[in-house]
Amino acid sequence: MTAKFVVLLRAAWIDALAYRAQLFIWVTTGMLPLIMLAIWRTLAGDGTIGGYARDDFVAYFVGALCIRQLTGVWIIWDMEREIRLGELSPHLLRPVHPLWRYLAMALADKPLRLLMIAPIVLIAGLIAPGAIPQPDLLRWSLLPLAIGLAFAVYFLNQCCIGVLSFWWTQVLALQDFWFGVYAFCSGYLVPLDLLPAPVTAVLNWLPFRAMLAFPLELLLGRLDQTAIIWGFAHQLGWIVVLGALLHWLWNNGVRRYSAVGA
Repeated sequence: MTAKFVVLLRAAWIDALAYRAQLFIWVTTGMLPLIMLAIWRTLAGDGTIGGYARDDFVAYFVGALCIRQLTGVWIIWDMEREIRLGELSPHLLRPVHPLWRYLAMALADKPLRLLMIAPIVLIAGLIAPGAIPQPDLLRWSLLPLAIGLAFAVYFLNQCCIGVLSFWWTQVLALQDFWFGVYAFCSGYLVPLDLLPAPVTAVLNWLPFRAMLAFPLELLLGRLDQTAIIWGFAHQLGWIVVLGALLHWLWNNGVRRYSAVGA
């Protein structure tokens, strides 16, 4: 399976290179955190808001932009089209599960995405030197794991939405609604600790925090040891839940897909 996945990953990487201009457009149109950075930095002025100074907002939203590019998944459009048009059929006949192909597609463009936002990170560091997080060996050693698990939660979540195409033709509309919820509930638009405590208490249980806010707050050093342990447990819990849901949806969806002759 490892060798097969490497082949899939190589093919997906070639596709990402072939469509790098389109990828650049997608990345540059996803600069919402920079807009929020300008708003919150202006509101903070020379003071603080909820413990965030001007440079803290720079660190937060530039960090959110980076982690979003590392953990985000954009394969739902391919899933929806292939299921709706019957293009999934040949992939079902191959000796590797189609979800492995979607995983390879989701991973292949990460280096290019980071390369494209590197100038923004550099400029932010020059404009606001205080925004650069202080190195912490323990925290930063856990960061790759937190980002990897956040990606897994996001990938499984988007696959669960994508496989609804076996039953429903309006999945992309649902995805647009879901992203609006994600943008608010994950900390992408506003730091979660600036929200009212009752709201934050609810959001801490939803999967959105596991996709972005947790690795971001870990990067910025805003979590104590208890919060770090809870964050990892939260991510793992949602991976189990979403993995089980995806398994059930896929098996039932493929049976329905085959039954109508696709």
